[in-house]
Parts: sequence; structure tokens; C-alpha cells
Amino acid sequence: MGINRRFLTVSTEALVASEFVSTMLALILVYFFFKAYRLTRSIYLLGLPVGFTFLASSYIFLGISLMYESDVAVSEPFLWLRLITQSLGFAFVAFTYYFSSKTERATKYFLSLVSLASAISILLFFGASFVAPPFLELPSVNVVDEFFRIGNLVFLGYVIYHLVKYLEMSHEAISGLIWAPSAFSLLWLAQYSLFIWGIDGSQIAFVFAHVARLASLILLIRIYYMSGRAGNESRETQ
Repeated sequence: MGINRRFLTVSTEALVASEFVSTMLALILVYFFFKAYRLTRSIYLLGLPVGFTFLASSYIFLGISLMYESDVAVSEPFLWLRLITQSLGFAFVAFTYYFSSKTERATKYFLSLVSLASAISILLFFGASFVAPPFLELPSVNVVDEFFRIGNLVFLGYVIYHLVKYLEMSHEAISGLIWAPSAFSLLWLAQYSLFIWGIDGSQIAFVFAHVARLASLILLIRIYYMSGRAGNESRETQ
């Protein structure tokens, strides 16, 4: 059973609307994260707006693939783009937390390296999709999507681990950020639910994945909005 046929038991219009809402929420987060970078000028923080820009792109690509689900020649490349950009998004988020304790020089070097690797991977995809066929064709998304999701689970698992460890070691009360591990845990559960859906086609897992994703994005917006507001109030009282 092809991946597109699994969507038939759920309203396509509702799914497309979900992807549109997720894109808007992710872009709001991009704004908050870029604002935080401009205030601190810490290079590692660039990983968050870049990562969530990739995630927003992945939601757009999935929405487009759903609108053209009856045409495999159109929907399949967009599903591939969705897998690639989503994994790159989670990789950049994990990169941010890993390099939060590293030197600026090392962070800048690896950020450039990861950005170059990301650009090359997307260019290679376009080459394989539009230049190489019929001599070289990409495998079906059904064959590789579980591997991408396992990678996403690893990236998000590291982010959750880092945040929990950081909060345990912190001696100061951090307004709002205590909920950050919960928000990323919801993203982890969304990816895990999609992994289960990819194996047995469970519609409950599929619907839960979308609900958990929307809940996590909303929670992240609230967390970083309240954190930024608390930071502004703190500066005003000094």
C-alpha cells in the first residue's frame, strides 16, 4: 500500500489545513528565535531559526504532496523533500543545544559545515529527481521514511536530554523554560507516532501525531514568548 493511499481515511482538506497551521506556528518560532539571536549574537542560536525554517518548509512540502496525492509523479518528490527538510530541521535544533557549551570558533566552523552539507543534500536530491531519471531513480518514500524518522527521534531525544540536564544543573529559576522538555517531548511523540503509523497504518497514531505536533509548536511559542517578556521586564527594572 503506497504512502498516499494511507491518507484516504482522513480528510485531505483537514490535513492540508493542519500543515498550513503548523507552517505558520513554525514561522512564528523562527521570528522569536532570530530575535533572541539578534539580542545575544551567539552563533549557536542561529541553529534554532534555521532548524525551524526547515521544519516549516517540510510542512509546506507535505501539504503540497497531499494536494497532488493522486499524481505520484508530483507528490513523491515533495514527500522526499519533506523527509529531507524535516530531518535537517531537527538536526539544526540538536546542533544548537550541542554547541551551546562550545566555543564560538568551533560553533561557527561546524555551522558552516552543516549548512554546506544541507545545501549539497538538497541539490543532490534535485539532481536525482529531475536530471538523472530515467537512468537513476530515487527509491520509494515508503522504503526510507522509517529511517528518517529514527534519525529524527535521535535528534529530538538528544535535545530533551540536554534540556533536562541543563535544568537539573541550573541553580536559577528559569521562567517558562522548565516546560521546554515537555514541548520537545511532544514533538518526539509526534515522530514516534508517525513511525508506528508507517509500520501498521494505525490511524489513531497518525491523528495523534498531528495533534501532538500542533500542541508542541503552540507550547514552544508560549514558552519563548513568556521567556522574552520576562527578559524585557528584567532589563527594565535594572
